[in-house]
Amino acid sequence: MRWSEWWAVALVLGGCAAQPAPTVCHDESCRCDSFTRVICNCTQNYDEVTLRPDGAYRVPSTATAIIISGCARVYFLADTARALPQLRVVRLEHVRHVYLAERALAAPAPPAPDPRAAPGLRLTIHNCTVNEIASHAVKGRIDDISITGSRIHVIKPFAFSSLIGVNSIELADNMFDNIETQAFKKFTTENFILRGGSIRTLPSRFLSDVEVTNLFRMDGVTVQQLSSVAFLVNGPKRVVIESNVIEALEGDGFHISTRGPITFRNNTVASMHKGAFLGISVEAQVTSTFGVQELVLDNNTVSDLSPASLAYNGSGVSLRVDGLNLAAECSCGLAARWREVTARHGGALACWYQLQGHYVSLPTYVDSRCGAFKQNFWIFIIVGVVLAVLVAVVVVFIIVRRENEKKKKVQIVLPDGKTYRETEFHIVVERAELLNTDL
Repeated sequence: MRWSEWWAVALVLGGCAAQPAPTVCHDESCRCDSFTRVICNCTQNYDEVTLRPDGAYRVPSTATAIIISGCARVYFLADTARALPQLRVVRLEHVRHVYLAERALAAPAPPAPDPRAAPGLRLTIHNCTVNEIASHAVKGRIDDISITGSRIHVIKPFAFSSLIGVNSIELADNMFDNIETQAFKKFTTENFILRGGSIRTLPSRFLSDVEVTNLFRMDGVTVQQLSSVAFLVNGPKRVVIESNVIEALEGDGFHISTRGPITFRNNTVASMHKGAFLGISVEAQVTSTFGVQELVLDNNTVSDLSPASLAYNGSGVSLRVDGLNLAAECSCGLAARWREVTARHGGALACWYQLQGHYVSLPTYVDSRCGAFKQNFWIFIIVGVVLAVLVAVVVVFIIVRRENEKKKKVQIVLPDGKTYRETEFHIVVERAELLNTDL
């Protein structure tokens, strides 16, 4: 064989040996477009995708986005995002089972001096079932997190921790089966929104050492138990908690140091424990500059509570009750227990008035039912009715008796002389004796 032929064979063999390993772009369910986005649309034959940091079918280091839809199972292995400096978007839609391992989406933080200046990762999960979000699964430089219309079985401690440069976190219309303590840990975000859906238990320190610089909002969520210090939050300018259904609200459930007003509106709470709002405070600098901030309770309905449930931190917070329906039947005893609160907040407290079938303000009920005479009003009415019935019975008895006596009397009718002619019969009794003759 000639030297040129040997050289050609060597080049071919060398090229075969140097051929790179396949990436996820070569997976049956995935492709990579010209923008270096990894796009996976599963089919019935290939319905599972595994994303890994190295080895065959790894995510290429040039990937800018991972978009997955319609798969049965998606696995993010540990450190998947570790070597993806250009990754900006992770979007999962209509996936039946999602598994996020430890550090799966730990986005590398840009170098100092200001890591927040560099673009971060945007995570979107919609209409999926997330089996597990492991500890430290999401961390580093994150722009936004949006999880909507999904079911999450387990969120481990520190699942979302040490995040940098977050603009917004939105959890909307989800079902949470099991959330472990400190699921969101130690980061700063501009907005935190928890909207709709249902949660079995919000554990203590669900949000732990989280700074919210603008809006904290909890809206339309059904919660079986909101534990003490469930929200350990600093710095929001606005706090809005409205239209929620909470079975049990423990004391100090909202441990929030705010820079603005707090609104607790249109909520339905079955049991509100003592000191439910005691953890709400205002930063000293805000108080010195802008004064005391209002905690507004507006149009809420609570079944089981006491005046101690409304205790609050008076050093920087003032309480204003615009509407609080006590889901209990009105009584003078109930009004007595709430006398001090009623004195401060007027007619804002209401109870259920069974006779009228709606809520009435406690002062209105007291004015109409709880005076010295008014408390015995119904007794007087009942006694009066009984006496009236007795008098009526006696009167009827006398009338009936008189009528009966009249019927027993004999009536004599004297005929009129002009109409009738009297006839006298004279009866002469004759005696027959034997005749004595001389015959």
